[in-house]
Amino acid sequence: MIDFKLKYQATIFLNANDIGATQKNISDLMMDFSDKGFIPNIFQEITNLNPQPQNRFRLQASNSEWIINIGSLRIDIEKNPIDMKGANLGGELDFCKDVTDFFARILKRFPRKASRLAFVSRFLLDEMSKEQLEGAYNKLFNSPNIYTQNKPFEWNWRTAARIEKEICDKKEEFNFVTTVNRVNGEIKNGNQLSLLDRIEFNFDINSIPFNSESRFGNEEIKYFFDNVYTWHEDIKNEMANFLK
Repeated sequence: MIDFKLKYQATIFLNANDIGATQKNISDLMMDFSDKGFIPNIFQEITNLNPQPQNRFRLQASNSEWIINIGSLRIDIEKNPIDMKGANLGGELDFCKDVTDFFARILKRFPRKASRLAFVSRFLLDEMSKEQLEGAYNKLFNSPNIYTQNKPFEWNWRTAARIEKEICDKKEEFNFVTTVNRVNGEIKNGNQLSLLDRIEFNFDINSIPFNSESRFGNEEIKYFFDNVYTWHEDIKNEMANFLK
């Protein structure tokens, strides 16, 4: 089913404006992550509240496998492929365990609670025949005649639903967002260049943005990432089975 693992990302939304790229913050976080060998860096952030680019602090692995961006309103932790098919990304459960640990280190240094939580993933499925790719389109779309008679070679399908889940015995609503694309391009493997025509899955499970209360501490963050991988696995398998 899954052939390429393209990205995992975990996000907590919170007021982190004071965790800027100062010498002390950089020194403190470098010490907190000294066992990981991460290096400090800077990225530029633009927000709706501040359209002028601001320098923010980043920790990352030397090969960019791990990237931790500490923005003013969110902290993003990414795990990225270091080989063509992203074998290093491992399973979603292992990723969730790692980010729970990483968030705990940051919040121990800078205690506060988050208002939103999110888990995002991106994959390419196994190769399919032309008939299978067109069959996937037919299952997802009710198309006008022009696209029924002339099968699309590229398309995007996105849907979102709200599902209620429990976080530490408290009910929360989460957005379950699924995007399915047929993508075309080129891929380089060593010195060889080959054409790519695949179906891409994107999943984004995030708590609704309407509740701005800072209510997710370390316990709730851990609970979310202890469970979100199972919610993610369910929707990933359901979509894959639907397209078979």
